[in-house]
Amino acid sequence: MPKRKATGDDKSQETRDTASKQSGELINNLNALSANDFQQQYLKPARLAPPTTEALEGPQVEISFKASGDLTKDELSQCLNLIASTSRQHYESSGWGWHPRRKTREMKEAEMRYLLVRSTVSTAPSGSEPVEEADIEGFLSFMLTHDSSPPVPVLYVYEVHLVPRLRKLGLGAHLMRVVEEVAKDAGVEKVMLTCFVCNERARKFYESRGYGKDVISPEDRRTRAKIVKADYVIMSREAA
Repeated sequence: MPKRKATGDDKSQETRDTASKQSGELINNLNALSANDFQQQYLKPARLAPPTTEALEGPQVEISFKASGDLTKDELSQCLNLIASTSRQHYESSGWGWHPRRKTREMKEAEMRYLLVRSTVSTAPSGSEPVEEADIEGFLSFMLTHDSSPPVPVLYVYEVHLVPRLRKLGLGAHLMRVVEEVAKDAGVEKVMLTCFVCNERARKFYESRGYGKDVISPEDRRTRAKIVKADYVIMSREAA
């Protein structure tokens, strides 16, 4: 992702170096936690529990947590297919283009973590065949990282996707609220994300949650012939 340009301030170099070291230690310690330890500290069942709404017709949903390394090939494929079905057109109309292999590599990065949304599956009767796990119908992926140098610790939201039947039910807001609470408890400074400029509905959704254009978001570029508008905007809000 784009890096913030260095700007002058009144901090001494020693103060900046100390802050940078502490920031690096925070992120390293958070990423060193096993998936189980991370969930125990930041994603207890009460926090993951989806909102109750009568608008959810048919099967209710459940939200589970997994680190990227614990995703099965089928789960990874389902998540990629969900991105393609909801956002491929945005990628193709941008300068990034749609590159499934590149996206898959990003999704498998060691520090990536996932909140997976599935329809609730009833428990199989005793002695019967195990009930097959329901397909993934939504997910949010995020990473605890730095947004610039000197490092600023952030929780970066990479993807938020839901199948059509689960939209406008408060699930997207709930997933965002979960990671915003994680960011606050973990002690990072900001929650950040990237939004395609052409995806006005998503941008308005993030703005409704207090996100605004971040200082490192790319600006439009002026050439001799025209103004080249940025394809995407980097948005952020304070974690505290």
